[in-house]
Amino acid sequence: MRLHLTACLALVLAACAGPGSGARPVDDASLPAASVLLGGSAGIAADPAGAAPSASTERLISADEAVSVAAPDSEGTPWAKGGLAVSAIATAIDSSVRVGLAGAGIGLDLEDLLALNDSTSTVRADLFWRFSENQRHRVDLSWMDLRRSATKTLSQDVELGNGEVIAAGTTTRTKLNLDLIKAQYSYSFFQDERFDLAVGGALYVLPIDFEIEASGISDAADSFGINAPLPALGLRFDFALTPKWLLRSDLNVFYLEFDDYKGSLASWAGGVEYRPWEHVSVGAGLETFRLGVEQNGSTDVPGVREAGSIDLGYVGLGLTLKTTW
Repeated sequence: MRLHLTACLALVLAACAGPGSGARPVDDASLPAASVLLGGSAGIAADPAGAAPSASTERLISADEAVSVAAPDSEGTPWAKGGLAVSAIATAIDSSVRVGLAGAGIGLDLEDLLALNDSTSTVRADLFWRFSENQRHRVDLSWMDLRRSATKTLSQDVELGNGEVIAAGTTTRTKLNLDLIKAQYSYSFFQDERFDLAVGGALYVLPIDFEIEASGISDAADSFGINAPLPALGLRFDFALTPKWLLRSDLNVFYLEFDDYKGSLASWAGGVEYRPWEHVSVGAGLETFRLGVEQNGSTDVPGVREAGSIDLGYVGLGLTLKTTW
């Protein structure tokens, strides 16, 4: 009987012991959620005496909880592995063409003289893929179509490169077809959750086909074309304002003189992009493009069919719909 009374007294004393005594184990499930995440340093109800929680009430954050607190989820990552975009672009175009050698033909302002539209709407398709584990290596492919044609009765004489002259009052049919095809590689030498800065190189393939014909004059026709690939150096910069809002910019430049061939290219595109859903983005942007190609004699440059020159540029405003994965 004495033994049982001693045991009961010990249990009563243990139950009455304060939280600061360290004698009562604390069930983690009874602690508020805030106190668990903060290691028990906040959100724990103190005893009436105001004693501070002991070390036994504190618990270290587990590895899984630390990741969930510190790292954003996959939806917040701004740099997608790959993507496909389609853009509707309204362009303002300025172009001139010379058929034949320099001094033997007259440069034709295609918009003013031959009535080609100085503005047009077109569609561009873009595809990109980050093919490395660290997502720093990226390839881009894009295609854009600029095709124009016009019929006009000339108000002045036009001299062609073959020495023929189309007299004022003659009706002409003119076309200028241009496909902009670009393959680009870039390497992100600086990349984090906000910035992606990359350098690289691009290869432009620009099939250009220009023709002018005069009605009623069978031999008063000429053409100039070029399919030569143009390499370019590139700089790309993307900035994530938030996980859903991005600013994008891409610059490419090229210049080459070889024998009697001269070529130059400058291209810049920039815009803003918003991602309302995890794999779908919409955007708006501005872009500029300038191309100058001149051939005045024999050359080993592939794709140059005839002597002549073309100078073409446009400024475009576009709306984009993109899906990523």
